[in-house]
Amino acid sequence: MKTGTDVVENARFIQAVTRNEGRLRERLFTVEELACNPSNLDLALMFSAKESVAKALGTGFDSSLSWQDIKIFVSATDVKALLSGRALELAGNHKLRISASRAGNTSVTFALLTEGE
Repeated sequence: MKTGTDVVENARFIQAVTRNEGRLRERLFTVEELACNPSNLDLALMFSAKESVAKALGTGFDSSLSWQDIKIFVSATDVKALLSGRALELAGNHKLRISASRAGNTSVTFALLTEGE
């Protein structure tokens, strides 16, 4: 079992991702993620989830793991991840689960990798 957790201050993240014509937003998120038209609060939660997954994979976002290798999709009831490239390779046969919550100005996520079926 491998775990990763992350906490994001929503207002600070939103400020960072909306300045400079959204260049950071384009770097952190895939076309597929942005096509779902997430709110800025959802983007903060998605960022936190990407960080949690990267930590659970044991690398964080080092030079071998791209932000594009982890896609996060948020619905009203769930947070799902789709891994590709190096992230998928690192996950191996592990099953990924993500727990996410917002409280006040904070997004908190937890990623759990367990032996998969």
